[in-house]
Formats: sequence, C-alpha cells, structure tokens
Amino acid sequence: MIPSEVEIRKINIAQSKELSDLLLQSDREYSKYFIPFEFDIESVSKVLEKAVKDMYYGIYVNSILVGFYMLRGWDTGYGIPSYGVWIAENFSSKGLSKLTLHHAISICRINKVEKLMLKVHPDNIIAKKIYEDFGFTFSGVDEKIGHLVYYKNIK
Repeated sequence: MIPSEVEIRKINIAQSKELSDLLLQSDREYSKYFIPFEFDIESVSKVLEKAVKDMYYGIYVNSILVGFYMLRGWDTGYGIPSYGVWIAENFSSKGLSKLTLHHAISICRINKVEKLMLKVHPDNIIAKKIYEDFGFTFSGVDEKIGHLVYYKNIK
C-alpha cells in the first residue's frame, strides 16, 4: 500500500472550476447545512476573486481536491474572522475537519487574531461536537438563517 498524502494549500480564482465541480457533484442532502455561497462556477469565481484579506484553503489528498475551508469576513470589515469548512462525503470522518481547525487556529495565532467565529446548523450534531471539543462556546442564534453562533478565544 502506498500512503496517501494530505496537503492544505491556499486556493484562488484559478481553482474556481475545481471547487465548483466538487461542490456541485456532492449529494444535496449531505451538503444541506453548508450555505455560505452558491456552488456554481460564477459564484465560486466571484468569492475567490474578491478575496484580499479573506483566506480560502483547499484540502488535497494525493493532489486531488477533497474539501476546503475558509477564514472570511475581513474583506467586509469584520475584525473577527468566520471559519467554515466543507469536506467531500467520501473523505468525511477521517479527521480532515479537525486538521483544518488546527490550521485555522494557527493562522489566527500567527496573525494575532484573538477570536474566531463560526456558525453551525442546530441539527449538525457531529460538527457541533467537534467545535465544542475545540473550545468553541455557544453565543447565540443567527436570526437570519437559524444557525448557532460559536466563538473561540485564541491565545
């Protein structure tokens, strides 16, 4: 058996089609809680093209994109970045979301970011458990979409 390689690397507009295709090929039921933007190529391209301070990272296994995560909100004036992650269903439950959390927290520490925010659907029990295990604490409910809002102090 040849071991698989896992890599996290910054993505930009050049990876728009690759990311859009991955998201569009996913089962709708599986991705129902992930709603940061539309998955079509035009929407993904706009999000990645506009990113100046916001950060988008691809998760690659053997050089194939299997997910991504983002730290965003800086480009729209927020001081606290919002974390979001999506991993392809056939790579879920393999620790990749946790890997992105470690990476995101390191990015925040390096950049002297003191707090990180995320939103999670109330029915997404697995994600809530992971976030709480990482020290995120419930803060309230986003009235627009009904997602739970969590914060983590970065030290």
